[in-house]
Amino acid sequence: MEWNLSEIIKACKLQDKQAQMALFQHYHEQFYGICLRYLYRSEIAEEVLMDAFMTIFQKINQYQKNSFEGWMRTIVIHKSIDYYRSHKSDPIFTEIESYSKKIPFKNPIQHLEAEELMNTLNQLPIGYRMVFNMYAIEGYQHKEIAEKLGISVSTSKTQYLKARKKLQEILKKGGYHD
Repeated sequence: MEWNLSEIIKACKLQDKQAQMALFQHYHEQFYGICLRYLYRSEIAEEVLMDAFMTIFQKINQYQKNSFEGWMRTIVIHKSIDYYRSHKSDPIFTEIESYSKKIPFKNPIQHLEAEELMNTLNQLPIGYRMVFNMYAIEGYQHKEIAEKLGISVSTSKTQYLKARKKLQEILKKGGYHD
């Protein structure tokens, strides 16, 4: 069955499983990419994405008539940030940071494609990456970032500046790694 978005939304409000699956399939790849950008590990990103879709389906009746995709995106981002905040001291995040520093750089690149950009961003320490994603990619202001991550505004600004500097260093070296 071919759905349009307004039909999917109406059917999802009625808890129609086919509509929920259609919505999930349509946005899975896009929102998985967001989760992965924040959380780095594919299995964690998948878990958070599933949690985000459960929330979307549970709260779909709260959706107002603005951007439906924007509304869902906000839920996905918040779920990713919440996961990070509640797990930032877990060994998985500290192991990722120490592991990524040991990987050798590849040959210089001419153009950054999406996967290469993700690999470059993933070289940043997790705190820098969170702030960079939220500020440069998602458009949050430093005050909002500080509130969501439980840090000061000055820490948010500092981490953003350090992230930019680190990215420039990586790109000057002409390397990224997977």
